[in-house]
Amino acid sequence: MSPIKSTGISDEKFLPWLRHELGRALKQGLLLLVTGLIVTWALGAISPGFASSWTNFNYQLSSAALDEHPLALARTLGSRLRESDYGWKPLSLSAPFKVLAARQALRRDYPEVTGVFDGVPQVPRAPALKNADPAKYEARIAAYLERHQQIESGRFTKLYDRDDLFSAPNANVKLGLFATKLFGLPDAAFHTVARLLASGPAGVSLFATVLALSAVPLWRSRRPARVWLKLVAWPGLASALVWAAILIMAIAAAVLGGFSANTSTLALVSTLPLLFVLAKVPLHLAETLVNRPATAPWDGVERRKPRPPQAGTTPPPDGA
Repeated sequence: MSPIKSTGISDEKFLPWLRHELGRALKQGLLLLVTGLIVTWALGAISPGFASSWTNFNYQLSSAALDEHPLALARTLGSRLRESDYGWKPLSLSAPFKVLAARQALRRDYPEVTGVFDGVPQVPRAPALKNADPAKYEARIAAYLERHQQIESGRFTKLYDRDDLFSAPNANVKLGLFATKLFGLPDAAFHTVARLLASGPAGVSLFATVLALSAVPLWRSRRPARVWLKLVAWPGLASALVWAAILIMAIAAAVLGGFSANTSTLALVSTLPLLFVLAKVPLHLAETLVNRPATAPWDGVERRKPRPPQAGTTPPPDGA
């Protein structure tokens, strides 16, 4: 297996490398911008419906960048955990530990039951349902109680003093709520990914691009050296690139907004080389700091003084 090529050159200083990379990124960005303008103009001239599709894609890309940025996704994850009730027992395939989803499904399957009080189902239309079909009524009530007990047995009820939503929870209740959130992390992560996918092809393209741009230099870099450290640093580096992409699209919209409203996609495409350089900057800086040589390299000039001959080491005139 061939060794992984480093992102940077450890013998090269950081500032000259940064100037070289920024200059090359500027040239490549201008080339991508000109190419994108030519391609969009040609497609607009060939296809009459391309203009509306292109406008919609730019609008979706801007909306995804503003609504699905890393901070918004973190808020979505936190609100999902905060507003949902989770237990320790798997209840369904779609939402294994989500008690709230199981209760909603139970309410949909048994609309005649409004709740349970002291272990007794509350049915406002109980007399009419009993008169219509007593056997069916008793079977449904028994099935309802069985599912209700199954749901409640999966909750952390032993950690709760009481189910009172109008009083401040004590330490045991807070401990139980924290334990339930650990079981709810997969559900919250799945919900966050589903919301990201619901933003359409524009949002998927944006996040797939920043993940790819951050993964390539991170994998090729010698720092961090461990694979698990690379996986830990990957989301943070991708999040920084998302913020940089949002800033670039905002500046492009402010500067070029008077010329055309379709600036988001072209601005993002033309700055892909710059985003790639931004992803390599902290990694190359870490390499140059860690791999900095302790002494200067030898320039080829011998500066050592000759040592004087030691006594008793002169060979005899006629050889050994």
